[in-house]
Amino acid sequence: MSFGRQKRLLLGWMALLAPVPLPFNDVLGWPAVALYLVGILFFLRRASADPPRWLPLWGMNVLGLAYLPLFFFDLLGRGGLVRPVLHLCLFAVLVKLFAIVRERDKWQASVGIFFLFLAAMGTSVHPVIVLYLAGFLVLALVLLTRFAFLHVLSGFGREDPTLARIPLRGFLTLSTLAILTLAVPLFLLLPRVRAPFIVGRGGGGGLTLEAAGFSDQVTLDSIGRIRGSREVAMRLLEEGGANPDREMRFKAATYGVYQDGTWQRSPPRGNLPRERGVRFRLGPAKPSHWATIWLQPLHSSSLPLPVETTLVEPRTPSLMIDEGGAVSLAISPLEVTEYRVGLARTPVLAGLAPSGPADPSLNLRGVTPRISSLAAEVMGQGPAAERARRLESHLTENYTYTLDFVGRSPENPIEDFLFRYHSGQCEYFASSMVLMLRSQGIPARLVTGFLGGEYNPFEGYYIVRENNAHAWVEAYLAGEGGWRIFDPTPPAGRPEDGREGGMLLARQAWDFVLFRWDRYVLTFGLYDQIRIFGGLREMWNDLWSLFKRGEKPRPADASSGLDGFGAAEPDVPKAPRGLPDVPLPVALGLTLVAAAAWILYLRLRPPLTATVAYRRLRRRLGRTGVSLPASVPPLTVRREAEARYPAAAGPTARVIDFYLRESFGGQALEDEDLEALKAALTEAEKKMRKAS
Repeated sequence: MSFGRQKRLLLGWMALLAPVPLPFNDVLGWPAVALYLVGILFFLRRASADPPRWLPLWGMNVLGLAYLPLFFFDLLGRGGLVRPVLHLCLFAVLVKLFAIVRERDKWQASVGIFFLFLAAMGTSVHPVIVLYLAGFLVLALVLLTRFAFLHVLSGFGREDPTLARIPLRGFLTLSTLAILTLAVPLFLLLPRVRAPFIVGRGGGGGLTLEAAGFSDQVTLDSIGRIRGSREVAMRLLEEGGANPDREMRFKAATYGVYQDGTWQRSPPRGNLPRERGVRFRLGPAKPSHWATIWLQPLHSSSLPLPVETTLVEPRTPSLMIDEGGAVSLAISPLEVTEYRVGLARTPVLAGLAPSGPADPSLNLRGVTPRISSLAAEVMGQGPAAERARRLESHLTENYTYTLDFVGRSPENPIEDFLFRYHSGQCEYFASSMVLMLRSQGIPARLVTGFLGGEYNPFEGYYIVRENNAHAWVEAYLAGEGGWRIFDPTPPAGRPEDGREGGMLLARQAWDFVLFRWDRYVLTFGLYDQIRIFGGLREMWNDLWSLFKRGEKPRPADASSGLDGFGAAEPDVPKAPRGLPDVPLPVALGLTLVAAAAWILYLRLRPPLTATVAYRRLRRRLGRTGVSLPASVPPLTVRREAEARYPAAAGPTARVIDFYLRESFGGQALEDEDLEALKAALTEAEKKMRKAS
């Protein structure tokens, strides 16, 4: 095998692996990547045959000119700039591989392959990308070491294939582990960047979340379109333990005006009042417990909150609230959003009270005489709360849930639902109840959000998925508690919590991995670095206080009452100080670094010989004040050691005897002799330390 053939094969395998994640990230389409991979496989087959002739320089230039029209046509497409540039890179790498003739050509091909690797890493957010990184790292180390070794051999004029075989398994294993473990502390210490990923069509995982149910306009099938997705929308972790049996309802958006099958979102009423730090209050109730929420990017500015939320602590200086009491961010987040909420024991509905007959919650658009007549018949007379409950029960018991709307006319969908089909999805039930309540003078509005969620036992948090999207009703009952929640959708049509089973357990275990990956890799930022260093500082202070027990305790730091969001936390008792809250991946990474350092020390430490043992004894005696110049013979060293440490005379004499045999007798020590030497040295040092 010639050196040129080896170099081409190494570059070919790297080029084959480099773009693999790109189609999974939805950055490039499979046709372009498949065509590239077929070309690389053809190159590997040709390189294995080691032909004498390859693509000349003029042929490469002709192919480049032929690709220019395709490149400009690609720029005019909808893929933005990322896709055309990556297509160009694929083409350039493939052509350059077939044109490797000179020594510098292989480095130019390597640069193109590395660019593809950066593109794959920069557009990937899935944890499996770590396996890709490790595989590419091994190939890169093989390529660099092989190139260096072949370059040295060719410098001596030796192109013998048998000489190119060098043992790399141990070196590659140790180097890969060392690089990956070194990356962990560097990841912890290096500054954070706000948007570290190249933006393509997808979100780095091949999936784009839709939030049609929380946009400015929703139709009667908006939520139904996302009900079939199992993607995670948010996670909730309750402080002090979770209650898997309670109902969870998250309010995301409210809608007041209905027209022709479309709801218009409630107009904003301003910024949410802010208390100390970055704490915002929705209601006067004191929180009974707290929860932390991690919201995935939903392509919406809505901030889903449990309906019991009375306090919000986000990582943003402002929040907006609409007239219906739904909270939103200033912009749609592009990454996972973390925030804490203080939860009351009962729902906190912060919508404005109706201001009169012109209020949007009494808007009669969409109300027909048939709808009004049916509402009057069903609701009857009596208090508003009792009438509303009658209507809720009527819809729940006399109508069925369905997602099949084939053949239905869109002219008057609410009338068709109530009088013709008697079936629909949650938007139909909620919209019908809102219009029927308004027809009888009871203010009402449509609310969208999430209902229920899976309880994940691996860490005690809830998983709220896209198929938990739901719509319900808020009605204003004057003199009876203000706004109240009603849900007319039958139980069969409401989102179900996760059921027990092997598949569910496996899915929750994988979600636990994804959650940790999102939390401690993708969204690991400055706040986390501050917490880690703060925990290390507290641990150092606790350790240092052990040596200063007689001193008075230092007054508490005024900032110690601030939580991770910068807001004071008087309602939640502080846990006692102890070890820092280091995430599991961080602790595992530090352990691997220590293990790699210990293995490296063992590998690089010189083997024990009689000469090494003799020099260790001389250094030990020198530290006790015995003058032992280099000219002092071994027998004199023996007498000095016996005089200073009589108890160690026996093992010291055995060490010096082995040294004389090895250094002056020219006898190589056998394995049994080395074991005896090690035991004698250990015994001598132990007795010397005890005597000291």
